[in-house]
Formats: sequence, C-alpha cells, structure tokens
Amino acid sequence: MHTIDWLVLAGFFVYTLWDGIKAHRKSKDVEGLLLGNRNLAWWAIGISVMATQASAITFIGTTGQAFMHDMRFIQVYLGLPLAMIVLSLTLIPLYYYSKAYTAYEVLEERFGLRVRLSTSLMFLLSRGAALGIGMAAPAYVLSLILDLPLWLTIMVIGIGTTFYTMFGGINGVIRTDVKQMLLVVVGLIFAFFWIIKKLPESVSFSEALHLAGALGKLETIDLSFDLREKYNIWSGLIAGFFLMFAYFGTDHAQVQRYLTARSLSDARGSIIMSAFAKIPMQFFILLLGACLYVFYIFQDRPLLFIPAETKIYTNECLAKSRELESNFAITHQKREEAALNWLKDRDNENQREQLIALDKEAQILRHKEISLLESQSESSRNDTNYVFPYFIITELPVGFIGLILAAILAAALSSIDSMLNSLAAASVMDWYKRLEKKTRKEEEYLWLTRKATIGWGLFATFSALAFGQTESIIEVINQISSYFFGPILGVFLLLWIPRANGNGAFWGLIFSIFGVLLIGSLFEPCGGGEMFFQFPLGNSSLEYQAVVPYLWLNPIGAGLVILFSLIFSGKKNP
Repeated sequence: MHTIDWLVLAGFFVYTLWDGIKAHRKSKDVEGLLLGNRNLAWWAIGISVMATQASAITFIGTTGQAFMHDMRFIQVYLGLPLAMIVLSLTLIPLYYYSKAYTAYEVLEERFGLRVRLSTSLMFLLSRGAALGIGMAAPAYVLSLILDLPLWLTIMVIGIGTTFYTMFGGINGVIRTDVKQMLLVVVGLIFAFFWIIKKLPESVSFSEALHLAGALGKLETIDLSFDLREKYNIWSGLIAGFFLMFAYFGTDHAQVQRYLTARSLSDARGSIIMSAFAKIPMQFFILLLGACLYVFYIFQDRPLLFIPAETKIYTNECLAKSRELESNFAITHQKREEAALNWLKDRDNENQREQLIALDKEAQILRHKEISLLESQSESSRNDTNYVFPYFIITELPVGFIGLILAAILAAALSSIDSMLNSLAAASVMDWYKRLEKKTRKEEEYLWLTRKATIGWGLFATFSALAFGQTESIIEVINQISSYFFGPILGVFLLLWIPRANGNGAFWGLIFSIFGVLLIGSLFEPCGGGEMFFQFPLGNSSLEYQAVVPYLWLNPIGAGLVILFSLIFSGKKNP
C-alpha cells in the first residue's frame, strides 16, 4: 500500500481519537457520560443509530452477499419501518418518561428486580460475546489488506476505541459516529462510481444492470413461503419485524441513543429517520455488490478471493487446484465473450443461455476449489468477505485505497464504541449501583463507569485475539444475537399483558432461552435427509443447514416467553 494511503488511514484514526476524547468536557457526571445530559440533537442520534448497526461486517459482508448470491438479503429489512413505527408508539414513550439509565430499568417496576437483572444479564452475555467477535472480524480483514499481524490490528482497534469511549462517553460516541457514517457513505459512493467507470467502454451502466439481471444478481423479492429459506418476503416482514423490534427496541446499545434525546418527539424522529434511510442504504450496498460481479466478468480475477497465504494444500491437492484455476481462466474468457455478444443482441435467447451456462460453470469450479480448500483445512471456508477488500487493493487509485479502508475502519469503530458504552452502563447502573447498599458520590460512579468501559474494552480485545482465526465469524455473531433477541423482546411484550407477573416473566425468559437453543440446534443435510441435533455454534460444514433459519428464532423466542410466562404467572413467587 502506498505511503499516501497509510497517511490517509492513520490521519483518520488519529482524528477520531482526538474528536472522541474532546467530548470529555461534556461528561462531568454519570448522566453526561452515559446519556449526554439528555440533550443531544435528533438527527445526530439517528445517524448514530444507523452507524451502530452499519458495522464493518455490513460494509464488507453485504457487498459480498450480493456478489456471491443476489440481492434478496434486502428482505431482512422489510419489517424495519413497521417495527420502528410500533416502537415509537410503545417503548419509546416508556423509556422517555421513565428517565431510566438502561432499557432494563423499566422492567423492575412491573416485574421486580429479578427480571431486570436477568434481562440485563442476557444483554451483557450476548453483546459481550458479540463484541469480541465483532472486533475480530474487521481486524482480520484489515490485517490481510494492510499486511499487518492480526494481533497488532486488534490491539490498535481495541485500545483506541476504548480510550476515546472511556473519556468521551456517549457524547464522544455519537460525535464520532456522525463523522464515521459520513465517511462510510462517501466511501460507498466513490467505490460504486469507480466500478462503473472501470467497465469496458462498450458496456454502459444500463447494460451492466441488464447483464446482472440476466445472471440473477438483481433478484430482490422472493414470494415463496418456505420457513427453511432464510431470505424471502415472509421472513423479512414477519421474522424481520421481530428482529428489528428486538434490536432497536430492547438492545441497550440502541436504546441508549433514545435516552439522550431532548424530547419525546426528538427520540421518535431519530428512529423514524433510521427506519426510512436504512433500506435505501442496504439496497445501495447490495447493488454495489451486484455491479462488482459484472465488473469482474470483464476483469482478471482469481478463482477464489481468499488470500494466497491462507490456502494450505498438499502436493496432490495443489495440482488439482492449479487444474481448477486453469479451467476457470478458460471459462472466464469464454464468459466475457458471451457477455459482450449477448449485450449486442439481447433478444438472442441462445446467446443468453450460453452466458448463463458459462456463468454456472464458473461457479461450479469455484465451489470445487472451496471444497478442496475445506478438505485441507477441515473447516468451513468462504471468500464472500474478501471480494470487496480485493477490489479495493487491486483496482482503486492511490489515496482512495486509504479512504475506503478508513471507511471500513470507521464502520468497525462506530459499532464497537456503542457497545462498549452500553455495556458499561448496564454493568454499573443495573448491577453495581442497584445492588450496592452504600450510596456513593457522583464522581465515584463516574469513575466506576469509566473503569467498566476499560474492563469491557480489555475483555473485547482479548476475546478478539482468541477468535481472530475463526473462519465463520459472521455466522457465529448472527447466531449469538438470535438466541437472545427474541426472548428479551418477549419480556418487554409482557408489559402489555395484564396477567403476566414477575414470576412468569422470569421463568418465561429462562425456559425460552433453552427452547430457542434447542430449536436452533436442529440441523439437516442440505439435500434433505434425517434431521439431527448439534450445538449450533459448532456447525462448521457447508453440507448441513439449520432446519429453522436464525431469523425465525426471534419471533419463536418472543412467543415462547409469552407462552411460558402465562403458565408460570398463575403460580405465586417462591
């Protein structure tokens, strides 16, 4: 990487640290550190909400999702606008008028301390685990791009984020999130137009879209009702609604934003802004991935985007790999010729079928190479998350490589700092302050919160070092969230069920967690066959699939809480 790119990347990181630490002047007490004195602008809160969710995983993984498959992933977000509207009418007023410090504080008045602590614990466990894994994922990709040791990349991200979050608090988090989100958007737009610019002169943007459509990359809506299909309109509208309602309504990493608003209308405005900006943003990222697929029809590309140093072959397998690469090069050239021929005569069905056949042949060769690599590594391997980074390093001009890498780093920081601040808030306000009989001075709680931020930062950093070599980071982090989001949402839904009491809410939460884990552990062969139970996080083979996709675990978890709660609410507390 050129010196200019290093300067751009380093300059952004240093500026972020300075900008976040500068906010410490507004964090003189606990309310200032955790809630910004409840006086932050609605538009800044809304951008921060989006930035927290738009992690580096989204930035890299979503692009790769469209490249490798299609744009049906957008259906996950179809339930978002409705979820945000319902949230603004239900939980947002509850949070605002309670003047709570955490989302789980509002549960105590109705269901008692035990339920508040249980839901807070579920949040700490799920987000604490996801934090380390979420830090490892972008660090792993950046370490390969920058040719730096993985441990060094993790340490820089972890220590740097912890440092400015500890001093700047929520003011520093939101302040930096706004700039980071701006950089992400600028980076995405530049990458998109650079892809279009680098297409052959004979291929216009309109023709590129026709080509992507012919190869199935622009498929967005699947109307089939299949519970085993992860992405269709029903999973998006129903399961996606529960996922989004749970994430934005009960996860304190998001709820903490609403608690900083100046008024109820500002809190509502911030989430409505996110509701209607998120889908266009995700659509744009997916479209970028689809256009990138067309781009690599006309450009030289490797059979797999996985870096060469991560490929470990025996001599026998190396010979097979070279044969596959040779066959792919021939197929790749034929596909390019077929694409140009079809674009000259799009009414020619034979040309279109030839193009599709060659594209399928290229994909078959890619899957054979992946299977070969998996047989050597004895783990699931996937190059989805390497597509966009490969494009950045090999195609972008000097200076702009640093810009896009800074955008990836910005996406990582904007998610990590938010979780650090919210984990510290829940640790101190839900547990330490609530359970300690002695009343401390405000200054003591301020430093306790900062120490908690340091503690979670160190935990995340060392967890990332442990998870750094995990190849299925994305799947792991999605599963962790799905096991907890639904049950926690179910407890909040009980607020509108008069019969529910503290005993029912507590045992409903406990039994639903085990129920979701059991359902999520049910797998079957991809081609059909006898189902079996396997601990979900241990599933590393592409030959098996979950019987119930992770999206559906969210409504199932919420439903189980309500069911078990109604059963146990008829019994008195022990």
